[in-house]
Amino acid sequence: MSQGSTNPISDHSDKYNDPRVSITRRGILIAVGIGIFSIVGAAVSIVGRGTQLEKTTQFWGEEVILALQLGERMELRPRGMETFTPVDLSGTPGLGHLRRLLLDERNYDFTTPGEGNAMDDCGEPIEKKPRCIQLRLTDPTAHRFDVVELDLNLETGWVGTSDGQRRIRVLERTLPKLRKYFETTITVQQLRSDLREK
Repeated sequence: MSQGSTNPISDHSDKYNDPRVSITRRGILIAVGIGIFSIVGAAVSIVGRGTQLEKTTQFWGEEVILALQLGERMELRPRGMETFTPVDLSGTPGLGHLRRLLLDERNYDFTTPGEGNAMDDCGEPIEKKPRCIQLRLTDPTAHRFDVVELDLNLETGWVGTSDGQRRIRVLERTLPKLRKYFETTITVQQLRSDLREK
């Protein structure tokens, strides 16, 4: 080995013992503070994102909540003068979001609950823009609940049981989400049907 060459294996001790780097009490406190802030922020986020069911359970009852949470089969059906073909929603994209939207109490106006038909003021049907629909929930394998039928009026925002015993309005900010979901679902179903016929 020549005199000018350096040893390729070096411990670089000068980098580990840099006098400019020092761990101070203030630095430790800042690191601990950041850690605590992160934990609290994560906990608040988890709690805030969780579906709140207390008021919806009181309003809908255990069976409807169970059907919305665990129903094996969910079918979209026309009501009033609607003419679209019924759609099996089971396993469709976005179904989890629909379930959560209908379960979460933060999506309802709890100054409006009462008895009555949700299907008032449906109006004339508009192609690919459903106004009056029904969700039919069943559990054919596990039989955890009887058939549950919910009517949704996408014009007025009323949601209720098909027997007219309970109805409530969804909030104004929630209604466009419901409309968009069902418009997209029906449009996609009609496109698939058209393609099968060709």
